[in-house]
Amino acid sequence: MRDGGAYRLFLQLTRPAWVRAGRLDRFRLEPGLYIYVGSARRALAARVDRHRRLAERKHGNRHWHVDGLLLHGYSRLVRAETYPDTEECALSRGLAGDACASVPIAGFGATDCRAGCPAHLYRLEPDCGEPL
Repeated sequence: MRDGGAYRLFLQLTRPAWVRAGRLDRFRLEPGLYIYVGSARRALAARVDRHRRLAERKHGNRHWHVDGLLLHGYSRLVRAETYPDTEECALSRGLAGDACASVPIAGFGATDCRAGCPAHLYRLEPDCGEPL
């Protein structure tokens, strides 16, 4: 039985933050609400639980770009949504087409993306409402 799929992490930054994103370098993110889109080929719930633990404990190994953001002291995981049997790029394209979402760091979370996503991290504009 396949137990993979995609997920969205909603992260709140309370202050400006410098975040390291693997080989992409360090970037400054402004305060606000961000959505990270990720996936797991299997064990989707375990992947999201790992992200929750990193966000709560602010300690752990960095494996993915989002880990730097989850581990940052100014970030807070607001909520996580799972989408079993869904491709992460489908979720990412939905956000890329949303007028309320912008790409703060080109390529963040999408360095291995083959679908042409601009990134898998989006910043939501204040007072824009709930995203897709």
